[in-house]
Amino acid sequence: MNEVDGQVLAARVRAARERRGWTQGHLAERAGTSRQTIGALEAGRHLPRVDVALGLATALGTTVDALLTTVPDAEILAVLGGPPPTTAVRAAYVAERLVVTPVVAEEGSWLPPDGIVEDGRFRPLPRASPDGFVVVGCDPALAILERLGPGGRGGGQRGRLVAVVAASRAASAAVTEGRAHAAVVHDHHLDPPAEGHVVPLARWRTGLAGPPGGEGRVAAALEGRGPVIQREAGAAAQAAFVRALPEGADVGGPRARGHLDAARQAAATGLPAVTIEPAALVLGLSFHPLETHRVELRIAEHAWDHPGAQALGELLVSADVHRRLKALPAYEPGAA
Repeated sequence: MNEVDGQVLAARVRAARERRGWTQGHLAERAGTSRQTIGALEAGRHLPRVDVALGLATALGTTVDALLTTVPDAEILAVLGGPPPTTAVRAAYVAERLVVTPVVAEEGSWLPPDGIVEDGRFRPLPRASPDGFVVVGCDPALAILERLGPGGRGGGQRGRLVAVVAASRAASAAVTEGRAHAAVVHDHHLDPPAEGHVVPLARWRTGLAGPPGGEGRVAAALEGRGPVIQREAGAAAQAAFVRALPEGADVGGPRARGHLDAARQAAATGLPAVTIEPAALVLGLSFHPLETHRVELRIAEHAWDHPGAQALGELLVSADVHRRLKALPAYEPGAA
């Protein structure tokens, strides 16, 4: 077993403490050490002595080996499910489990990775901290919030937002299965979650987008004829498209990773695409609406007091973020 990196230990101890609702002083008392020692550990400045490690492990209900060694593959979760990616990843702790997501290039830029998963282990990179608030969804606001929030330029701060693009169903599953702190979901009708907290985010229209002058292809698509750039089955926009088709229609076509990817493919190929109005208008496409959807941020009960949830709440009510969201075409921020 390899000794854990100081920054990994810092995030691990902090996540376990905050999960229990303890202050640093509370943890120090239970572990038989000082608050200053806990503060130094959570700052990633040093690794604990054996006696301190034993006290910490006892207080947190774990073992010294589990506390001070690198995370084995069996304990690493991919945010969107499946085996952990063997590549550069962004990472954070969700309910004391390390979750990872591949670093993806968006708009020609890369967010700095936190580490690499190789040989069944998470290996943190220098000065990176696997910490943050993991939000899964397809709202275009997530990219804005990620860059404006704490750690938005790769700082690894506790309240940073780790945004992962996925459809509503996959986002909900990630929260339910303990792989994310929060999910952004949308549909024309949203049932309240069984537990957790709901924050209204926006309202937008879903439908078909295509280059100006391509109305004939859109009409054919809605009759179940001709290829359409579509989303996966769990996407709310895809469900709206299927509801609009004649019964029994089976439309083929390529699949897109998200709303913006679908709109980009439509601009490049001329095919109609299943997407949302803001993505279509940003790329200068025509848009045929099908449904108006409410958009909600759903935060898991255990994550409500996470520093990232607090930072996200502050961002959502800030004038700067509100102006940026209002600048998105056909995007109604804060709509219930």
